[in-house]
Amino acid sequence: MQLASDTKPLSGAALWAAISAAQDSMPAKLRTIAGFVTEEPAEFIRMTSREICTKLGTSEPTLIRFCRSLGFAGLADFRIELALAFAAQGAAASVHPQIADRRLSNPDGKRRIAEAAIGLLAEDNAILIDNGTTVEVLAELLGRREDVPALSVMTSGLMVAQQALRNGRHRVMLTGGVIRASTGSLSGRLVENSLNGMNFSSFVMGADSVDPDGGLSTYSEDEAHVTRAMVEAASRVIVLADHTKFRGARLHRICGLRRIAILVTDRNPGEHIRTALDAAGIRLVVADAPASDSKD
Repeated sequence: MQLASDTKPLSGAALWAAISAAQDSMPAKLRTIAGFVTEEPAEFIRMTSREICTKLGTSEPTLIRFCRSLGFAGLADFRIELALAFAAQGAAASVHPQIADRRLSNPDGKRRIAEAAIGLLAEDNAILIDNGTTVEVLAELLGRREDVPALSVMTSGLMVAQQALRNGRHRVMLTGGVIRASTGSLSGRLVENSLNGMNFSSFVMGADSVDPDGGLSTYSEDEAHVTRAMVEAASRVIVLADHTKFRGARLHRICGLRRIAILVTDRNPGEHIRTALDAAGIRLVVADAPASDSKD
């Protein structure tokens, strides 16, 4: 069973089942890739595309064709979902979506989200920023644009801090903590200690999952613990989440929807999601693509 390229991407156990079910009917080259995914998923997630192709004797176009056969735009999107599915099984706490894959996933949507979010900070003077690829784009805009008021910024993300410092206008602080190499972020009790006695007007955060019932959640226990502390240190929570994040709840809950003030996304979510956001009193901001960029 091979899925059409326009099929909605699968997740969790359904993704594993689809890969296993499709193997017998796949062409030999795709079957080889599927075998590697099912037998050594951690290596498939960690290796570069070139390393995978060398190991399997295949080409990058074939690798992309395999990912698209399962409904994904490309390797980055497939590996992110594979890592999340792997984490949901509890198979290996050390296997996370790679930061390089996250940066390659939906860059246009993330930039539109960041552009829309900048205007929401006009009345703030001190903000807290999460780590993650969407908030990295926001930090890059903060560090580049002259029309943004000078802010005090604290973050747990190394790249976020570096980007926000670019024009020297903002006062940038890092939380304490242990550096997580897989995400370029700080974690541990020192993050929580850094937030004691501080009150930020807004916390701008990303999300692994936005679910009507489960609220905001993540695959990482450490990430959930740190993010919960950051949520509690701010008067207002702004979530930046592209359309791929509207999916089933992950293992570790961060907070319920009612703690969110504003959610910025790149596509209009489905009616079920909108109803849940409305019920929670969340202001929804949709940074749609320009009409000329839209596809029927």
